[in-house]
Amino acid sequence: MLEQDWKLLQRGKDMTYFQQYEWYKILVDLNKEIRNKNFEYLFARVQKNGKTVLIAPLWIIKKTFAKFNKKGVYIFGRAQWSDYLNFIYNQFDPTSIDFLFTQIKLKYGIYNYILEDIQQESELAQYIITKFHLENLEQSICVNLNIPNNEEEYKKLLSKNSKQNIRTAFNRAETDGISFVFNFDDKSVNLDEFKKYRNIRLLEKNQSYQNIISRLKYFISSKILHRGYYKYPEYAPFTHDTNSKFITIKSKEGELCAAFNYGMDKVHSQIVLMAVSTNPKYYKYSPGILALYKYIINETNYKNIKLIDFTRGNERYKYVLGGKEHYNVKLIFNIN
Repeated sequence: MLEQDWKLLQRGKDMTYFQQYEWYKILVDLNKEIRNKNFEYLFARVQKNGKTVLIAPLWIIKKTFAKFNKKGVYIFGRAQWSDYLNFIYNQFDPTSIDFLFTQIKLKYGIYNYILEDIQQESELAQYIITKFHLENLEQSICVNLNIPNNEEEYKKLLSKNSKQNIRTAFNRAETDGISFVFNFDDKSVNLDEFKKYRNIRLLEKNQSYQNIISRLKYFISSKILHRGYYKYPEYAPFTHDTNSKFITIKSKEGELCAAFNYGMDKVHSQIVLMAVSTNPKYYKYSPGILALYKYIINETNYKNIKLIDFTRGNERYKYVLGGKEHYNVKLIFNIN
């Protein structure tokens, strides 16, 4: 019954790939054996006239523990791979939100809410912002791109520098005698290879803190301040999400140059990019940018999707490809 109701609600305009039932099934499977007296996971369902109108995946911290895990109500999926969090609803109903908050207060005696990574333009975020006195509101950058109607329109969208960068990358490859093969739904990706190149890039990023002050700030943030935060079970969409797909760019010999792991949201005709991997051997050719550029050009012709969501973060390649900023918000508030 929950699955049936969920799949009806996840069609709402505020919903994303990360609100889908199958995505949360992964999270539940990862966390189902966890037992902790300080918190519990809860899928609260609100019904009106016998019909489910809201499902709220919640992480309820009943008692502050390890200092940084504050008593309060959170959305289950926080601090992990879910770039966008929300309650699950088709048509937004403010009365169902009020009812949910009242019932949580009665059951747990909890008044404090810490709701993270909600898209700012969503009806839930706007309702909370206007309805409650916020103790804190934090914005974080996300980037997406509405697919233009045709290839010419897309190229006009790109800046002069972006077009030059893309031409230069293609020209370098041609000069060096490298032919690229593009695949937008590659079912033959070697996951060990994907993980190896991804880990190399992550290590390079960590080592980019060159001066002593930057290294000290990184150490304090990652090793001290975050030491007390609850650690969720580790996973990655490219190893756990069997519904996810890959955009790849390979050499003609079949060597992986770059790959993007993505989720396809057919209901809303959009994809979300979740993880990237780039072979250091091909850095000079910007293979990730070339792969996405070719993918976007392909979509202007075939129109399988309306939007490519680069998700959280303001990495340079997202803007090179014409992406525009939108925002997630973290909302901290108390209910009376």
